[in-house]
Amino acid sequence: MNVIPPLTITDAMLTSSTAVETAPAAYNGATTYALNATVSVAGSAGLLTVYQSLQNSNTGHTPASSPTWWTSIGETYQVYSGVATYADGDRVIDATNHLVYESVVNSNTGNALTDTTKWLKVGPTNKWAMFDLLRNTATVQPSQITVVITPGERVDSIALLGLVANSATITVTSGGTTVYTHTENLNTRDVANWYDYFFRAFSTKPSFALFDLPPYTNAVITVTITATSGNAECGACVIGSYEYIGDVQYDAESDVLNFSTVTRNFDGTTNISTMVQRLNVPKTIQQIWLDKNRTNRVRALRDALNATPAVWAGIDDSDDEYFEALLILGFYKRFSINLRYPQHAVISLELEEI
Repeated sequence: MNVIPPLTITDAMLTSSTAVETAPAAYNGATTYALNATVSVAGSAGLLTVYQSLQNSNTGHTPASSPTWWTSIGETYQVYSGVATYADGDRVIDATNHLVYESVVNSNTGNALTDTTKWLKVGPTNKWAMFDLLRNTATVQPSQITVVITPGERVDSIALLGLVANSATITVTSGGTTVYTHTENLNTRDVANWYDYFFRAFSTKPSFALFDLPPYTNAVITVTITATSGNAECGACVIGSYEYIGDVQYDAESDVLNFSTVTRNFDGTTNISTMVQRLNVPKTIQQIWLDKNRTNRVRALRDALNATPAVWAGIDDSDDEYFEALLILGFYKRFSINLRYPQHAVISLELEEI
């Protein structure tokens, strides 16, 4: 079991990202744009689509209908303005705190985003969604997401979760020299027999983790997530220094907390219309064989991760069929250490997704 206590990514650490947060100026049909120039086009409820010019001397070509002249590089929302008037349902961003808010009233003018009677906090901006430790929020970009992170301290591990992509490449440089690179092929196919081999659809792995990044203090980490068609998505990007706490034993359990509801009639029957589908929250239950000489380190880790989310990987090989079942980005509900044997202890661990 490897545990990655997450390093909080700050503005200073996120050196660059292809995900747009603050939109460029609105497209103007009379302006001539150069290659790689960016513009925004307003949609409904404050949504802005950002386009990048594919050619020089780009004049009078409407972005949404000129695919040889423009390509979409993502979406964002208008930046909040205290003098603008917003309708019910309009969304804005707080670019300082990287949050999206939605107006819950009409004629919303001059009301601070902290006024909960006027604004609803929706979640992180698209650029920062992959760093908020929640799988139900994701950074989404057409074709590819590229982020560059400068941690400013030693890290040796990274986990990407909630992926919708075909490949991901992690590159580490130190002093401008590449010292590590790894490309993960996310394409997969569960084949159990000849019928599956010929007819089963292809799929992609939603997660993987690496525990061998070189721990340079001046490391620069580049993460590139690529989809061969459609959007690339990343629900969580976690970096840090992992702690090995022992080997997961046989008989581990992968379970869920099911928040769906079913209403039954007086005779025990039910109707499909009464079923309300809600979130399944993954959980695991496992026992871990702990070497005696690591007991105090693990106890300190338990204290440090009290009510604190982390990545818990029961298996470190992402190609193993049990990897995803024993991967949790969440917190522990039970973490007992039974000092059962002279040279080994047994950890009883119960984890829940955040």
